[in-house]
Amino acid sequence: MLRVKSVMSEACYEVIFRGDVLAGQPVVEVKQRLGQLFNADAARIDQMFSGKPVVVKRNVDLATAERYQSSLLTAGALVDIRPSVVDEDVSEETPLVAPVVSPESGSGIDQEAPSEDDPQPLQPVLKEVDFDVAPVGSDVLSAADQKDFIPVDIDTSYLNVAEEGADVLADEDKNVFVARDVDTSSLSVSDPD
Repeated sequence: MLRVKSVMSEACYEVIFRGDVLAGQPVVEVKQRLGQLFNADAARIDQMFSGKPVVVKRNVDLATAERYQSSLLTAGALVDIRPSVVDEDVSEETPLVAPVVSPESGSGIDQEAPSEDDPQPLQPVLKEVDFDVAPVGSDVLSAADQKDFIPVDIDTSYLNVAEEGADVLADEDKNVFVARDVDTSSLSVSDPD
């Protein structure tokens, strides 16, 4: 495994996909377009739609990350760009999906073949999260995010609640039920075998 330096000379970014698609885009069609874009089989693309964050590309400059975002957006997939979190045990050589945006076209993507050492190249992004649960009854919003509550006086005196079992429809709103005399004497049911 390659050791990554904890201090990098320029800002690096990663492109993250969580399985979100553009509104109105059928997921099946987006999966097909992503399969063509990454030159990957359906099983590999299905892994990307697990609901867990998947790093599409890591440790790239902002312009490259934006080209990935544009290409994936054209395919109907929504991705996030965020600064790379440098970890000493992260492999810089093998992103989870290894497409490379061609600088000439800006949208063509070449797929590196996965090696024998990397049988499952798509993995969810696992990062430590530092959070805590607030005690019961405490405010979860900061003072800046809180708004003053101003009660509004609404007249509800004209509203009433019907008693349990009461008919809530007025007579004019009810449908009239007309009993029909249907002859079913010609129908029969066969015995199951």
